[in-house]
Amino acid sequence: MKILYIDSPSIQNSIRIALMGQMTNHEVCLIDSEERAIEYFMNETPEVVIYEPSVPLSVDILEKILFINPMQKCVSLSDAVDCADIEGCDVCFSQHNRKAVKKEQGLHALLYLIDNFAEMACEFASNKISPATT
Repeated sequence: MKILYIDSPSIQNSIRIALMGQMTNHEVCLIDSEERAIEYFMNETPEVVIYEPSVPLSVDILEKILFINPMQKCVSLSDAVDCADIEGCDVCFSQHNRKAVKKEQGLHALLYLIDNFAEMACEFASNKISPATT
């Protein structure tokens, strides 16, 4: 499975590269520039895009990717306890193909979500009361 991981340049990249290198069934491309990310997305058609909402570059790239393919599978990797999607869970579920996992859960939780994307609920879905159900 091809995975596009969008992140800003930092010391953490070397750590993430080492961790992602342990993923035996996945080809992970860690990219930190908008031009390279869009080029990779267009040429390689990754199955999953991982982004961090706290990194402005990743949010900008994600917007462009979702313009190209609104139903692209995306995983938000965040320290936050709440979802960064201001539209809410109902919109995210019906109009997007996004899920989230907290960084503190670690690599195994991320890998499990990627490998079981269709069957897994978003990490934050149970934390909110959907406006449609109230």
